[in-house]
Amino acid sequence: MLKNNKIKKLPKAYDYYKEVKEKTDKLSTKIFGSDNNEFLKQRLYNLVINLCNQVIYDYNYKITKDELYLIADYNINIDSLLNNFKEDIIIMKYR
Repeated sequence: MLKNNKIKKLPKAYDYYKEVKEKTDKLSTKIFGSDNNEFLKQRLYNLVINLCNQVIYDYNYKITKDELYLIADYNINIDSLLNNFKEDIIIMKYR
């Protein structure tokens, strides 16, 4: 039997979209409260991805009317929301 205690596990591969999805799913409960459902989770995820990607890939993104209503209806603080994704943005920006 081969035994080598010095072998380290390979680092977990970073999956940007999966990480953002997991974080938005957790945040959705706080943001949407009792209204929380899969449709709202997906809308929040799309909003976050669009906002983060404009920084990561250096392009301008225009918020849609539906996204604006989502932000207004649920009083979403964009600055506070994006603070949850700073690390993800940095990882992807300098990858």
